[in-house]
Amino acid sequence: MPKNREATSHLDFKLRLVALLALALLALALSTLVSFGSTAHALSCVEREGGPQETLKLYGGAVFGEVKQVKNDQEGFVGTIETVRNVLLDVKQSWNLALDSQVIVATDFTWGFDFKKGQSYLIYVYDDHGRLASDPCSPTYMLNDLAEATQLLGNGLPPGDQVNLAYKMWFMTDTDLDLLIVVGAAVLVVALAVVGVRRFRGKRRR
Repeated sequence: MPKNREATSHLDFKLRLVALLALALLALALSTLVSFGSTAHALSCVEREGGPQETLKLYGGAVFGEVKQVKNDQEGFVGTIETVRNVLLDVKQSWNLALDSQVIVATDFTWGFDFKKGQSYLIYVYDDHGRLASDPCSPTYMLNDLAEATQLLGNGLPPGDQVNLAYKMWFMTDTDLDLLIVVGAAVLVVALAVVGVRRFRGKRRR
C-alpha cells in the first residue's frame, strides 16, 4: 500500500474514533441526566382541622386575584431538575402580606392546583426564599368575586404599586436546557475534530 493511502486510512480511522468517543460521551451524559432528572413523588398531606382563618395563620398569607397567565419553568441545571408552574395574578386583595398590583405565585407542577386563565382564585401563599409560593397541600378556592373572599377571611389589604410582571413570564421555559447543552457540546466536539483532521490531511497532501 502506498504511504499516502496508508496515511489517509490512518486519519480516517482517527476521525471515526473521535466521533465514536464523542457519541459515547453524549450517551453517558444523557444517561446521567435521566438518572438525576426530575422524579414524581407521592403527595402526602396531613389532615388539619380549622377553617380559612386557621389556615391563614398556618401558611402566613393569602391573595385573591385573577389569573392572567400560567407558565411552566424548569429550575436547576445540575442534579435534580424541577419544573414549577408559575401563575401571574392581578391582585384584588391580600391578607397578612402587602402585595403590588401583580404577583407571580410558584406552584407544584405535579400536584399543584389546575389554574385557568381568566378565573379568580383565593390562594394561600408563603415566602419561599424571596418568591411567593403555594403549598400543594393548602386549599385553593375558585371564587366569582372579592365579596366571596372577604366572607372567608374578612377584609384584607388592597394592592399597592401598579406593576407589570408579564415580562418575567416571558423568560420562563420548561425546555430541557441540560439536554440542549450536552447535545450542543457533543456536536461541537465532533465538528472541531472533523475540521482538525481535514486541516491536517490538507497539510500532508501539500
